[in-house]
Amino acid sequence: MKGSFKWISLGLLATALLAFPLKASAQQMPDYNYVGVGGSDNGFVINGKFIVHDNISVRPSVATDFEFDDEEDVSYLLLATYDLNAVDQEGRLYPFAGAGIGGDIGDDSTVEFALAGGVDYRISDRWFANGSINYLPFADEDEVSLILGIAHTF
Repeated sequence: MKGSFKWISLGLLATALLAFPLKASAQQMPDYNYVGVGGSDNGFVINGKFIVHDNISVRPSVATDFEFDDEEDVSYLLLATYDLNAVDQEGRLYPFAGAGIGGDIGDDSTVEFALAGGVDYRISDRWFANGSINYLPFADEDEVSLILGIAHTF
């Protein structure tokens, strides 16, 4: 998975480029917290976003296989992210990038450094779709995961 670092770098660069405003009036600060569900290559995911300060959030997530097999470890991520202002005219698309820890809990528990980048898309006042690419560069095998989900704001 050595080539995956190149794709992560390109993804993070694309996210940063999207942060440049098209017009100053189009910029809306992200002001929402959420809890959601989704899926990833690790299985069923429960994730969330909790604002800590202006444009800074904590994004925890846990994932387990869809069979809820006791032999499988539970994967987790705990990220601190910088939430970019909306990049579209309607204020629906909010990119983010961050770092934190991730790994597995179970027989072979691990704690690894993690990087992430992604977007939240406002579907309505109370619903968001979210997606992120997560990269654990120091894991045994460079782990890259994709999480896609839907979330309810509060």
